[in-house]
Amino acid sequence: MRKFLSVVFILGAGIVGFFLALLSPVESSNPFRSSVLVLPGESLPEIAATLHNSGIVREPRAFEALVRLRGKARELKAGPYRLTSDEWAWQILNRLVSGDFADTSVTITEGLWMAEIGDRLDGWVKGGVPSFMKAVQDRALLTELGLDEDSAEGYLFPNTYRFMPQSAAPDIVRQMVLTFKQTWEQGLAARARERGISMHDVVTLASIVESEARVASERPRIAAVYLNRLSQGIPLQADPTVIYGMGERRSRTLYADLKHPSPYNTYLHPGLPPGPICSPGVDAMKAVLWPAQNCADLYFVARGDGTHLFARDFAGHLKNRQLIHEHSSMSEAGVATSSSLHRRGR
Repeated sequence: MRKFLSVVFILGAGIVGFFLALLSPVESSNPFRSSVLVLPGESLPEIAATLHNSGIVREPRAFEALVRLRGKARELKAGPYRLTSDEWAWQILNRLVSGDFADTSVTITEGLWMAEIGDRLDGWVKGGVPSFMKAVQDRALLTELGLDEDSAEGYLFPNTYRFMPQSAAPDIVRQMVLTFKQTWEQGLAARARERGISMHDVVTLASIVESEARVASERPRIAAVYLNRLSQGIPLQADPTVIYGMGERRSRTLYADLKHPSPYNTYLHPGLPPGPICSPGVDAMKAVLWPAQNCADLYFVARGDGTHLFARDFAGHLKNRQLIHEHSSMSEAGVATSSSLHRRGR
């Protein structure tokens, strides 16, 4: 009997030891990190196979057995993980049960076109950029979100979001637009009603201000210039609208571009363009709703350092251009840039 018990003990210890070996870290001496995405609805064998293929667990069937022995098969949480090769299988299991996700935050900065936002979100959207671009132009989705627009351009609010990789594009668009709506209702909507300006017009003009301003303190004054020009029927003549209408981001604008036949070309068409040209931040929208007081400026020209010189009339504008010309060598023959010294409209 003693011999039999000894044999059973040795066999049992061997089995336990072998099982533990299968659950041991894959690489401890020179550990590496691996990104693992557990998708919603994945089965335990599929999850175990993903972990194994990522170099995180030695034997997928041993990991499955561990999960079942602990009764955790229904508690594994879908999401993105950053796992390391020096973790034991039960440590990995604990992280999957607790939902110890990797940081999935992504920051959408002010002034981006929706196509650029799509590029930024490519790794988060199921179906990639094409899926995102389809969603931002889905009229049914836009109507659901209360937008009477052809696209969500301008309403994809700049913010830091935490999206799950492979999220459905409509869900991402919905979250970004709803974030805009929440921000809009926090004082901006009331101010717009007070001034008699529609949300569409505020966002459209704010997108131009966002594209022009490089120094935060100048936003209200730049907004005042454009509001003054609108009230006096003077074309906005804003380069960023021309660039947007051409569909390609560029750092400078040729004089020939100013004749490009786009509805967004504010050199050719008076008033505001058909819609926003980027996603403005809250400060740009505030600048439109609270522009610089007692400002009669109609012109501004860039110094080249991010700031601008402003003028109330064209004669003052000419003086500012000459002043910059005397202190700058940035101008090029035949080229109009955001710091152009020759263009009348700025």
